[in-house]
Amino acid sequence: MTTIPVITRPGAAKALWPASAANDSPTFITRTFETLTKAVDEALELERDLSHALSWDPASTDIQVAAEAKWQDCLSLSGEIFTAPPASASDQPLQRMSMLLHFLIEATGPEEARRFQQLYFENQELFSVEDAVRRPLMQAAARQMNALLELSLAAEAQNFLPI
Repeated sequence: MTTIPVITRPGAAKALWPASAANDSPTFITRTFETLTKAVDEALELERDLSHALSWDPASTDIQVAAEAKWQDCLSLSGEIFTAPPASASDQPLQRMSMLLHFLIEATGPEEARRFQQLYFENQELFSVEDAVRRPLMQAAARQMNALLELSLAAEAQNFLPI
């Protein structure tokens, strides 16, 4: 009787399971959320560049257009996240945070932005994650939430400067 040799190493069989099968594996929501945090960082950097640009300089127009396009990318990514079906319970805090970031990006003033930040702090248990893959993403998003509030406060202060 002949035996068929097994040529697959034992650890390689784990990679054959779908990404949603393991708790720490990145899901569509996790991957998209990571892309969202990178996009928000880029948009915030463009806003910082814009705040240092001279309004009469034609080069600042390009920065403004790029910033607006990046914010639209952020809104699109956050929309994809909170409309996607969660593959695991760990995806739900990411969906909530993407919704919060979406609302902060669209906030019409610092009072509205403060209210969203307050909702985050009042409901920390809804935004907590335990795994090592998602925790840094949530920490980055929390930092971005604070940066968006600061951006909103700076924009309001800019409106009250004497001309």
